[in-house]
Amino acid sequence: MDSGGPALGRTHFDTARVVVAGLLVLTTLLLLPWLPMGVRGSVTTVALLAAGVLGSASAALRARRTTPRDRRPWLLLAIAGVTAISGNAWSAAMGSDPVSSPSVVGDGLFAVALLIATAGLLSFPTARRRGAELVVMFLDGLVAGGALLLIVSVLVYPQLLDSSARDGSAAQALALLLPLLDVVLATVAVLLLLRVSRSQRLGLGLVATGFLLYAVGDLTFAVRAAEGSFVFGTVLDLGWIAGYAFFGLAAWAPLPSEDEDTGRGLPESIGTMVVFAVLLVAAVVQVTLGESRNPNGAQAVAWLVLIVAAGVRQVLLTADNAALRRGLERRVAEQTEHLRQLARQNELLLDSVGDGIYGVDRDGRVTFLNPSAGEALGYTLAELEGRPAHPVLHATTVEGRLVPWEECPVFAAMSTGQVQVADDELLRRADGSTFPADMTAAPLIDDDEVLGGVIVFRDVTQRREVDRIKDEFLSVVSHELRTPLTSIRASLEMVADGHLGPLSAGATRMVTVALESSERLSRLINDLLDLERLETGEATRSHTAQPARDLLEAAARQIEGMAGSLGVGIEVGRADGVVHADADQVMQTLTNLIGNACKFSEPGSVVTLESGPTATTTATATDTAAAGRAAEAGAVVAGPQVLFEVRDHGRGIPADMLSSVFERFEQVDSSDTREKGGTGLGLTISRQIVTRHGGRIWIESEVGVGTSVFFTLPAA
Repeated sequence: MDSGGPALGRTHFDTARVVVAGLLVLTTLLLLPWLPMGVRGSVTTVALLAAGVLGSASAALRARRTTPRDRRPWLLLAIAGVTAISGNAWSAAMGSDPVSSPSVVGDGLFAVALLIATAGLLSFPTARRRGAELVVMFLDGLVAGGALLLIVSVLVYPQLLDSSARDGSAAQALALLLPLLDVVLATVAVLLLLRVSRSQRLGLGLVATGFLLYAVGDLTFAVRAAEGSFVFGTVLDLGWIAGYAFFGLAAWAPLPSEDEDTGRGLPESIGTMVVFAVLLVAAVVQVTLGESRNPNGAQAVAWLVLIVAAGVRQVLLTADNAALRRGLERRVAEQTEHLRQLARQNELLLDSVGDGIYGVDRDGRVTFLNPSAGEALGYTLAELEGRPAHPVLHATTVEGRLVPWEECPVFAAMSTGQVQVADDELLRRADGSTFPADMTAAPLIDDDEVLGGVIVFRDVTQRREVDRIKDEFLSVVSHELRTPLTSIRASLEMVADGHLGPLSAGATRMVTVALESSERLSRLINDLLDLERLETGEATRSHTAQPARDLLEAAARQIEGMAGSLGVGIEVGRADGVVHADADQVMQTLTNLIGNACKFSEPGSVVTLESGPTATTTATATDTAAAGRAAEAGAVVAGPQVLFEVRDHGRGIPADMLSSVFERFEQVDSSDTREKGGTGLGLTISRQIVTRHGGRIWIESEVGVGTSVFFTLPAA
C-alpha cells in the first residue's frame, strides 16, 4: 500500500455514497419540468462539471492510495475524466451548440477521453483465466459489442447519416466515431462487470456501471442530436451525470489487500444471461425500431456472425464444463481411493499394534477400540462405543472409591492439550477383574481445538510379577550373603591389622583391595535390603514434626568428610518449613542426594541445600518456576508441602536420562560405578522414600551447567 495517505475504508465509502445519492436526487428534482428550461440547462451544466470534477479528483486520489496493481488504471480514468471535462469546458467557452454548431475540438477531446477510459478499464486486473475461458471472454465481447453496434446501427447511424447538421469532414467523422467509441467502451464495461473478481466486485462493478451509464447518455445524445431534438436540461442528461457520479463513488470503495487472491468472476450462468439479454435487446430493436424489419446486407452478415459466435460460445462452455466435471470426478475418485487406502492403512496399523488403544470424544465417551484393547478389556467396540470410558474402564481405589474424572490422566490430557503418562493405573475388565497398566493419554487436536483423546495402555501384570520374583530373589540372596560377608570382612580386617603377622607390601595391597570390595558389596546388600523393605512396606516409619533446617544441617554434617576429601563445599541456604516425616528416612534421602552432588561436582565448587514451604505443590517459596514444572511432572498431592532442593554445579545430566536415573542400577555413564563408587540404587531408594511420604521427586539439569534435585514432603 502506498504511503501517500491513509487507506480508504468503509467509512469513507459510506460518506461518498451519501454525497453521490444526495447529488443525484437533487439533480433529478431540479431537472423536472417545474423549472424553466434555461434554469434546467444551467443545472445540467453545473451538475455535469461538478460530477466530472469530483469523479476525476476521486480517481486521482485513488491512484495515489491504491495497491500498485490498480494504480495505472485509476490514473488513466482520472486523465480521461479531466479530458472529458476539458471538452465540456471548451464547448461552453466557445459557445458551441451540440446540435447546430458542434465544436470539433470539444468532440475530439470527448473521443480521446473515451479511448483513454477504455484503456483504463482494460488495465484493471481481473480474475485469472484459462485458455478456454479467454476464448469465451473474447466471444462474449464479440457478441455484446456486435449486439450494441447493431442497436446503434438501427437507432443512431441512420439519423447521423441523414443529418446535415454537421458540416465538414472532421465534424462528420467525429459524429460517426463517437457512437462507435461508446459501443467499445460499453462492451469493455460489460466484460469488466462479468469478469470482476470477488475482492474487487464493489469498486469495479461501480466503475463498469458508471461507464455504461455514460455510454447510454452519449448514445441518447447522438440520436436526439441527429434528430435535432436535443436540448440541455432534461432527465436524459442524468446518464452523463450518474456515470461521473458512479465513477467517482467507485474510487472510494474499500481497498482490497495487496496479496488478496483475485478469485473468480461472476458465475458463467450470469455471463450467459447478460450476453443473451444484450443480443435479445438488439433483436427487439431491429424488429420494432428498424426502418425495415428485414436487416440490410451488412446487418444480416453481422447477425450471422453474432449467432455463430453465440453458438460457439455455448459449445465451448459446455465442452469446458464437461472437461472440468470429468476432471473433478477423476480427482474426487482419486482422493476417495487415497482416503480409503489411508483409512485402511491406519486401521491395519491400529489392529497390528500389540498395545491396547482406544479413543474418546471431548466428553470422555469411547469412539474406537483396537483389537488388542478389546482383548485386554474383554469388550467389543459395539459394547463400549458411546459409553463413558472413565467409570467403565477405570478401577476403584483400595477404599472402593472411583478416582474423580477431573483427576484422570485422560481428562488432564484433553484439558491441557499435553500428553500425560501414568504408570500406576488400574484398569477394569468386562468381568470385573482388574489389571495394572502403563498408560499414555494424548489429546486429539484439530485447528487448536481439542476434539477428544487417544489412550494407549499396556498390561504390566507379567512385568510386575517378574519384578516381584526378582525382588524376592535379591532379598533372599542379600540376606544369605550378609552373614558370610560379615565374617569375610572381619577376617580381612584382622589380616590387615597384622593379627596374623606382618604382611608384605604386595599382600597389604591385595588385602586392602579385598577389604574395599567387601565394603562395597556390603553397601550394595544393605541398599538392596533397604529397597526391598521400602517396596514391601516393611520399613518402620516414625513420622514426627521435623524442622527442615535441622534435617539439612544434619545431612550436611554427615557428608562433610566425603565432601572435604573431594574439595567440594556444602552450603545451607534458605531452609524454611517443617515437615511431617520419618527423620531417619529423610536423612537417608538427603545424604544420597548430597553425596551424588558432591561426587559429580568439580573441586572448589559448592553444593547448595535449600527448602521452603508452599500452600500447594505448584508454588513454592524456593523456586516457583521449578515447582510449576513439578506439577507438570505429576506432583499433585493434596495439602501444604515443603520443597527441598539439592543444587550442584557439576557436569549435568542429559535430558533423555532425567527419568531413567531413578531406575535401579542406572548411571549416566557406565564408568561412574567404577570411578565414583556407589551402587546405582541411591536415587531409587530416595524415590521410594519420598513417594511413600506422599511427595514426589524430580530432576532439572543442564549439561555443563549443573543439576538440581527437587523433592516435596508434607508440611507439619
